[in-house]
Amino acid sequence: MMNSQILGPDYGEIKNLEKIANKDGSGIKFDELIGNWKFQYVWKQGAESIDNISSSLLQVLVASLELSNIQLENDPAKFEIKNSLKFGVLSIAFCGEAFLKGTRPLLYFYFKNLNIKVGNITVLTKSLKKTEFKKMPFFSLIAIDKKEEWLCARGKGGGLAIWKRN
Repeated sequence: MMNSQILGPDYGEIKNLEKIANKDGSGIKFDELIGNWKFQYVWKQGAESIDNISSSLLQVLVASLELSNIQLENDPAKFEIKNSLKFGVLSIAFCGEAFLKGTRPLLYFYFKNLNIKVGNITVLTKSLKKTEFKKMPFFSLIAIDKKEEWLCARGKGGGLAIWKRN
């Protein structure tokens, strides 16, 4: 059931979708994830209501998740991932690679570099050390709506998030 206050399912529906995803998988496919996803809402681990402070801050900072196909011959199912924040002319982006694993599936990722720009001018580019697999962050993908307008996932730390396709 859609909550008129938020885009996407309410907490109860997310929990139901999560039970289904845990049992049978979410059915989310590689191609469905490709695109730019704008952050909408977050629930802290164990909380049944939206974390309004964190959600508002991430909306103001225009937090987004961008996934594109890397097109590697030996591994066609790898994404290029970009997690970014923008505030006026300032932008901060973590860029790296991501891949799906399992039937749920989990979207594992690691960042190769950090880029900070003011307007179109790059003021800092920093290489980041690759994280070993056991320590990689991931999103446990719960559901994507049939029209692909929203995506819901649980992070490694236990919080829930919803993004809207941009």
